[in-house]
Parts: sequence; C-alpha cells; structure tokens
Amino acid sequence: MAERQDLVVIGGGAGGFAAAMRAAQLGGKVTVIESAYLGGNCMNKACIPLTCLLTTAQLAAAVRKADRFGIRLGEPAIEMETVHSRKDVLIESLRMGTEQLLSDNGITLIQGKGRLVAPDTVEVNGQTIQARNVVIATGSAPAQLPIEGADLPGVIGTEEAIELRDIPARIAVIGRQPWDIELAQYFQALGSEVTLIVDGDQVLAEADRTIAQRLGKRLYDAGIALKMRSRVEAIRPGANGSLTVVLAEGKGEIAADRVLAARRLPNSSGLGLREVGVKTEGGAILVNERMETSIPHIYAIGDVIPGPMWSHKANAEGIVAAENAMGRASRMDYGSLPHCVFTWPQVAWVGLTEEQAQAQGIEVEIGQVPLAINPHAMILDETAGEIKIIACKKYSKIVGVHIMAPGAVDLINAAAVAMLSEATVGELMRLIPRHPSLGEALVDAAMDVEKRSLHLPKW
Repeated sequence: MAERQDLVVIGGGAGGFAAAMRAAQLGGKVTVIESAYLGGNCMNKACIPLTCLLTTAQLAAAVRKADRFGIRLGEPAIEMETVHSRKDVLIESLRMGTEQLLSDNGITLIQGKGRLVAPDTVEVNGQTIQARNVVIATGSAPAQLPIEGADLPGVIGTEEAIELRDIPARIAVIGRQPWDIELAQYFQALGSEVTLIVDGDQVLAEADRTIAQRLGKRLYDAGIALKMRSRVEAIRPGANGSLTVVLAEGKGEIAADRVLAARRLPNSSGLGLREVGVKTEGGAILVNERMETSIPHIYAIGDVIPGPMWSHKANAEGIVAAENAMGRASRMDYGSLPHCVFTWPQVAWVGLTEEQAQAQGIEVEIGQVPLAINPHAMILDETAGEIKIIACKKYSKIVGVHIMAPGAVDLINAAAVAMLSEATVGELMRLIPRHPSLGEALVDAAMDVEKRSLHLPKW
C-alpha cells in the first residue's frame, strides 16, 4: 500500500470497528488489520453467542413455569444442534454486516497479524504501511487460571463452554465475573448440576453488595450450589474421566464432569510495543483520557488497556481515539459507563456502588425499591429484584444506579442519561413513567431517596 494512511487500526473488534468508522466519517484514509474474524471476541466467541444461548435457556426456564400463567406445556425438549445453528447463522450475518459497513465507508481491510515496526509504520503479511496514527484494538485472549490442574482435559474456558453440544451432568464454575454467573445459570437451566465457587463474600465481584446478595439468593433458589469464600487449591483427575475440585483450607471437594475456569488477559504480545517504546503494565497498554499511549499518535482501546472488558466500553473508546487521531479534542468519561450482566433477571448498574461512594468520602442518601411491590414485575412473575439509587446528600446529585430486574440492561440506559445530564433525584422524580412498567420502580427509588415513595410500606 503506497498511500500513507491517516489511521491504521490493528484489530477489527467492536472498538476497532468504531475507531475505523469514525475516522472514515471525518474524512480519513483508514486501514483495518484483523488476524481472525471481524467483530472480535465479543461478536464471535463471547457476548453475542453467549447471550444467544442464554436466551434459549431463559425461554426453557419460562416454559417450565408456564403453568403459573395458565399454560400447560411440560418439560421442554432442547435440540442443541438447532440452538447452535441459530447462533452460528446470527454471528455470520453480523460479521458480514460489519465487513460490508467498513467496505461501504472506503475502509481497507487486511487479513493478517499487524505489528508496529516504528511509531508510524505497521507491518502485516511482510509488507509495511505508513500511518499518521495507529489504534491498537487487539482485545483480550483466554488464559489459564493459576491453579494446579487447570490444564487437565475437561477444564474449559468460556469459548469451549459456549460451544459445548453435550450438556454436562455436573459442572463446577470457578469465579465471579459476569461470564461465570451467566454460564452457571445457563448450564443449570439446561439440566446440569452446577456448583459456583466464589473466592469472596459476594457473587458478581464489582456489583453493589445489595444487588449481589439478591442475585446470589436467586441463583441458590434456582438450585445452583454456592461455595462462598472458597479458594480452589487444585483440580485433579477423578474416576471415569471426571474431575475433582479441591477447595483450600479443608473446605471439601467437588466432583464434576467439566470445570469452567475462565480468565482473560490483554492481548498485547507480538505487537512490537517494547521496540517502539509503548508503556505497558501487567500486559495492559497504559493510556490517558484521550486514549493516547506513551508514544504520540499511537492509541489503544478496549480489552488491551486497563479496566473492565466490555465491548460497549471499547466502542466508546474507539470513537474518542479516532476523533483525536483526526485532529479533534475528545476525552473518555467512564462515569456513565453501564455495566450489564445477562442473567435472569438481568443485572445492570452505572456509577458508584454504595461502598465505593463511602470509600471516596461521599456522604450519600439511598433509595431502594424491591420489585415485589411493582405491578409489572408481579405480572411477569419476576419479583426477586430491586432498584437502588445512590445520591450525594449535599446536592442530591445521582452518583449511582443499580438494577436487578427484567430488562435491566435497557432500563439502565435511562439512568445513564440522567447521570450524563448531572441530574438530581428531584429531576428524576419529575419523570412520568408508563403504568404498569418497571420504570415506575426507578422513579419510586428516586422518591425513596427523600423518603417520599408512595408505594413502600412503613416497616
């Protein structure tokens, strides 16, 4: 490629796609280099396929309780080949759509592994590309947990778990990341005997404690065995091809046919970072709020930098990086970044947890409304959740919203908009939600901050 590019993006996942598209919109000549599949890990190996499978599992769970709604259906028969065929067709259509969008916007696509050979030069397939700016968007890569026996047959990561056609009779899940909780619920709904092993005192490590406790109870009530405050000492071969998970401090052993031990690390090796002087820490590329690395005109976004590994986070970072690369001034603000978990009911939050606010010395007021008093949740027979709002006591500014409810991943967007607007609870109270709806509980939680809820009973 003789013509110098305004932007070369290494990695064609969510963040790389967003960076390329935004730069092209601003008139840039752009090249995207992808070593595997466009769409990255999220589209091909994680978020999209897992959410597709979770939807099947949730429908199966709904069928099992259909008699509560006056419908007699019996135990659902699940055809795994059909389930996976639908998933694969969906992924392929999204991948083709991504390629078409990039092509339609004049973006050059190259299949191969890109690496920096100079701050303004990228090598791929033995050829070099001159670039005014580079965005590194190589995502994350699966890695083994540092546990004895993690390399045994039958110990799987998320990618293998998603592709399983034969649902194991017993599976042990080690961890408390969103994918751990989602897969535990998925396998349980499809008939596995599931044990979830958590090395802390709450499932879902980053969530607000109140919401995490409610989710833990929901998992327990569904039949998932919870081993809290338990560290895995080793995984050992068992009888007849099974595995034994040995817990530390004499807390016992768990027999399983499969063990999910998933871990992901920044995918930063082989990129020539050290040679050109890009600073890293623990494998993650260090960036500032403009997504700039330690070397001018080299940017990094997504899972390859510190922070949570969310594709929507990478997407937003890609736009910021592209705008700066094209001469605009743009900064990343994580204050309104939604966190979403596709359990059922769903869990989502934005802003600070109560514990984080207190640690920062913020004096807060709390509003909490259980879904048990919400008419729409009653209609759906989904009353296990809650909406919690955290506000700064001095100004009543909303600093955190936490939701466990059906449709939480959509409802949290309204909360994120409120926080982007620096709304107070008084302003959120002015929202007139439809009746019946779960949005009523959001407004009611805002009212409860000032102890004005119309629906909470007096205890």
